[in-house]
Amino acid sequence: MATNKQAAKNIEPLPMLKTVEQMSRISGIGENKLRELMDNHEIEFVQNGNRRLLADAAIWDWYERNKVCAGGRC
Repeated sequence: MATNKQAAKNIEPLPMLKTVEQMSRISGIGENKLRELMDNHEIEFVQNGNRRLLADAAIWDWYERNKVCAGGRC
């Protein structure tokens, strides 16, 4: 059985910026939809060479701007 110290060593921190593929798996939003949102400048991203990287905060910001309130509550 692993001790707390051993378990802590096995934990890898998540990257601050994620690729489209990683963000798609985390958020549940499809890769093509994420690319479309970036192409239309609807979601913030960082261009690093050919790669476009997303922050979790960009997904939450897009969500807050586009959510549909249920029962008139937001």
